Amino acid sequence: MNFQFNKSNYKFSTWAPSTGRVFKTCFGFDTETTKIDKAHPWLVPAYVIGAAFDGNRGYFVQRADVAAFFEAHRGVDVVFHNAAFDLSVINVVTPTLGSKLDIYNWADQDKIWDTQILHRLYMLAAQGHVASRKGESSLRRCALKYVGVKLAKGVVDSRGKKVRLSYGQFLGQPFEKFEPVYLTYLAQDVVATFEVFKKVRQLIQKRLDRRQKVWGFVSPEWLDEQVQRWGPLTHNIQLKASIVLRAITANGLRLDENRREQLAILLKRQLVGQRVRLRKFGFLPGQKGCQKALQGIFARLERQHAEVDFPRTPSGMYGTSRNALHDLIGECPFARLLLEYRDTQKLLSSFVGKMEKGVLHPSFNVLARSGRTSSFGEINAQNLPKNDQVRSCIIPTPGHVFIDLDYVMLELAVLAQICIQQFDLDSQMAVAINKGMDLHRLIASQMTGKPLSEITRAERDRAKAVNFGRPGGMGNATLRQTAKISYGVTMNEEEVEALSNVYFETFPEMREFLKDTIDAGERIAKLLELTPVAHFEHTDDRRFLNHPENVGRENKPHKILGNMLLKVVRVPNPLTGTGRPYSNADLDFFWSRAETLIDRLPSLAQDQLRRRRPSQALWKAVSALVTNGPVFTVTGRLRANASWAARHNTTFQGTAADGAKIALWRLWRSGFRIANFIHDEVLVEIPKNANLTKQAKEIRRIMVESMREIVTDVKIEVGFAAMDRWYKKAEAVYDKRGKLLLWHPQPEKAVKKV
Repeated sequence: MNFQFNKSNYKFSTWAPSTGRVFKTCFGFDTETTKIDKAHPWLVPAYVIGAAFDGNRGYFVQRADVAAFFEAHRGVDVVFHNAAFDLSVINVVTPTLGSKLDIYNWADQDKIWDTQILHRLYMLAAQGHVASRKGESSLRRCALKYVGVKLAKGVVDSRGKKVRLSYGQFLGQPFEKFEPVYLTYLAQDVVATFEVFKKVRQLIQKRLDRRQKVWGFVSPEWLDEQVQRWGPLTHNIQLKASIVLRAITANGLRLDENRREQLAILLKRQLVGQRVRLRKFGFLPGQKGCQKALQGIFARLERQHAEVDFPRTPSGMYGTSRNALHDLIGECPFARLLLEYRDTQKLLSSFVGKMEKGVLHPSFNVLARSGRTSSFGEINAQNLPKNDQVRSCIIPTPGHVFIDLDYVMLELAVLAQICIQQFDLDSQMAVAINKGMDLHRLIASQMTGKPLSEITRAERDRAKAVNFGRPGGMGNATLRQTAKISYGVTMNEEEVEALSNVYFETFPEMREFLKDTIDAGERIAKLLELTPVAHFEHTDDRRFLNHPENVGRENKPHKILGNMLLKVVRVPNPLTGTGRPYSNADLDFFWSRAETLIDRLPSLAQDQLRRRRPSQALWKAVSALVTNGPVFTVTGRLRANASWAARHNTTFQGTAADGAKIALWRLWRSGFRIANFIHDEVLVEIPKNANLTKQAKEIRRIMVESMREIVTDVKIEVGFAAMDRWYKKAEAVYDKRGKLLLWHPQPEKAVKKV
């Protein structure tokens, strides 16, 4: 049959095994299947018919011939849209045909392309987001965006059935039984897939060609090597991870329903008790007017505790967020109780409340902006509470046990590596890690003067907040909050500052790594034409115009004026360096210029700008227009429009994620059944009668060697533990002969309240 697409005519024929190899170079492929079960989307539907296209001509591939078709095209690149799905369909049908074809060998050899992943990587490189909302990465959206063709998805057949949902009626039927409309629909999809592939590859290459001014760029030779190893923008890594994540979804997480029910009863009792105690303060959670009552309670408590600083929002209301309440828990019993109530409520509603089936099937997003994965759907399997009473509800399939493995201080090891490889810095952090030192104890020891062996847990936790916070650009205030929320450690400004100084003295390369390469004042002055002449014409103030350093520069943007504008949108009643308040004329000049940006800001910032109300949020929104920029990971993925903190986080967090994804693929291809994947942690099911020691060491070997593909100069360590249900606190335990045993919690810990 002949088929028209975007003003071009293409011929499609039926492929048969006797036809042999018809494509010598890359071709697109699309499968049509029986209807997908919306209630169980992880189940693989049956292959009905497929089509292949190489830019010149196409072939329909019937169910009985699909294995032979791919056998005939070994070594040829294949393009899919959402390859993980199509590959699973092909992988399920080939054994039924008596074939030993392993379609995933194509991925091993980097012969599989996924236009959906390429599109998402391109959007990250060009706009700074990963097109992860519903429909943003569909073939229909991509065809319209890249080749200007609107694919018809509402087509119906002669009986009024939607074509895209009705291929199942032809399962096992000869080719002649297919209505032409079904073949046309399939042909347009496979042609669109191939044409999108060609266009998006071109756009990615153009983006990579404009690389020299990107933060983290090393050299043309370096980037070419990364593209060769990992595909453009790390496509090959993301593709492989997407395949395994789909398999993890299908595997599911099995629940101990009795334990889950007991936990739910316990949490409900705790919730009732906490509500009773909150009522004594006059607070009725969930009742009409409770938020207004909450403000009244804090007003009363502030009067009773004049020595306590009660946090407020920019609008003047009492802060009731988690961060704000954490600042009060040591001084205010009500704040502690309210936090405990919210935590119990979250455990019950967000996690335990969702554990209502014997097996949960979490879904995964292979690519967030940072390069990490995320989880959603029936349960967020990557954000389960650390509390072991929740996690221990998850059990392996009958006859199996869990081996839980996670990288030790992975992101710090990656940070040390990129300092060496990407930024050409001598890394004292790498030296310390390679000596086997605990970086948290090291910083605490340098701070206190105590030997490493005498550092307490609290001292180590203080250092941990700085070690993990500083590389991502956390300021002192955020570090204090993180220390309190994540580690239960309270620090004042002086302690944070002292620890930070010790951190930079111990790891001097971090000062260079954290340098801000963008002058926000200079850029905002240029964007808004903040010149001495413009300032004088608005204010009649000649101090910038007549300044001797500005002679000959009267009509050029002035970064001091830019910094003044940023101060105006950030703080009420701004002062000059000498302590003099800004004049009304100055304020009007800067607000007037800032208002020209209003259409480029988020809605909240727009409202604050219209009302000329300075705030941290407004300052961030205005600053982002000039300070956001692109960044490369050491693996060659490009992220656009990233803030200063996001750029720094992306370099090590995104690189660590890539290494973990490489390990994930190699574990899966080695035959291990993976129950869950949590960034730098893998939960694997092993037969109960297996040699647990041998299995754990083999998995660890694969994980270490995979990460060493990227982290070549810094020591990589992986810890593990075996258990009969999932415990966050589990550690490796052995018998006298060195045999790995199952870890069990101590009895007193097992009954500890949530």
